[in-house]
Amino acid sequence: MTLQVMAVRKDHDGNITHLRGAGWEATIERVIGDIDAGRYRYIVLVGGQAADVFVAPATTYWKQHLRTTADTTTRNTLDALPLFSSKDV
Repeated sequence: MTLQVMAVRKDHDGNITHLRGAGWEATIERVIGDIDAGRYRYIVLVGGQAADVFVAPATTYWKQHLRTTADTTTRNTLDALPLFSSKDV
């Protein structure tokens, strides 16, 4: 099943902590687990095209995190999505 990411929630440092789509919300850890296990495919629409969300491996400086196939620069397409808060319904 494919889930479209439409918004993100960030912590006080600006790091994405949750993703949201139509009728669903999940933590980054859950999405990483879903992708690693092959349970779901997550996408972001970029210019009308689907960009896959994938798990970027941990490095010396970064923990495991999410990126999109449309990311050709250091700017993360997920960062450009609208924000939502825990108070949003």
